[in-house]
Amino acid sequence: METLIFIAIVAAIIFLVIKARQGTDDTSLIKTPIKKEYVYIKKSCAMTPSELSFYKTLHEAINGCVIIPQAHLSMFLDHEIKEQSWKAAFARINGKSVDFLICTNDMKPLIAIELDDSTHNQPDRKTRDDFVNSIMANTNMPLLRFKAGEWNSEIIKHRITQALSQN
Repeated sequence: METLIFIAIVAAIIFLVIKARQGTDDTSLIKTPIKKEYVYIKKSCAMTPSELSFYKTLHEAINGCVIIPQAHLSMFLDHEIKEQSWKAAFARINGKSVDFLICTNDMKPLIAIELDDSTHNQPDRKTRDDFVNSIMANTNMPLLRFKAGEWNSEIIKHRITQALSQN
């Protein structure tokens, strides 16, 4: 009986080796190319000009902190809370981000920042902003909003200092 089992195992191994080799011959590599649905190219900058300008000023205004651009809410808000559907809670914040997240050097979230440009006047964006404002208020996470072009290093420093002193 042991001999039959041994022969069956050896036969199975030989069969698998032959099948694996059949998939690697040169003729199997000639296939119809996969249709490209979308084309992507690398951006010249990971931020809009307004975001980059704000980032540079923000970097000058704060010292000793880490700045994370385009931080997804799920990066710094825990959605896996006991007695709630974590999948549903995640679905509500999935894909939503803030323009900047300021953290300590050990990555403790301190302040979220939104840079509001003209797109924030659109109805769907206002709804999204109200939702984010509500979540941040409920988690006691400071959220600072700056209107595009209406800030400088001193204003940023003052508002960040003020937000940190209240938390």
